[in-house]
Amino acid sequence: MAAPEGADRRHRRRMFLMGWGGVVALALFTAYVYFSNPFEGRVTICVFHALTGLDCPGCGMTRAAWLLMHGHPIQSLKQNPFLFVVIVAAYMLLAEMSPYMLGRQLPQLEIPNWVLITLITLVMFFTVVRNVLKFI
Repeated sequence: MAAPEGADRRHRRRMFLMGWGGVVALALFTAYVYFSNPFEGRVTICVFHALTGLDCPGCGMTRAAWLLMHGHPIQSLKQNPFLFVVIVAAYMLLAEMSPYMLGRQLPQLEIPNWVLITLITLVMFFTVVRNVLKFI
């Protein structure tokens, strides 16, 4: 049984607003990071780090983004190599939402399951190693 036409229109409108709301929020945060040097003071707050004193997988992501935006990709990788994974994931989300936001489908990235499992394993390994090295 198909959904009523009004329900489908509401769903499409909600997806349109969520998608563009996400784009606007990301653009505002990107501008904030670009103009706020994270090496000169705290730009963002990590709740995990504040509670435990340990680095989460995302710690260093703001510094990495700032370095990448200012033309330093190698230093960006040193801060947090998973920034590039986040950028790819953001594109994948945009491609998924594109029919609602743009009225057409952007090309999808097909990533095999083994790649996702490898990335998750690497993130966990990276998180453990960076925290263990603090105590050595």
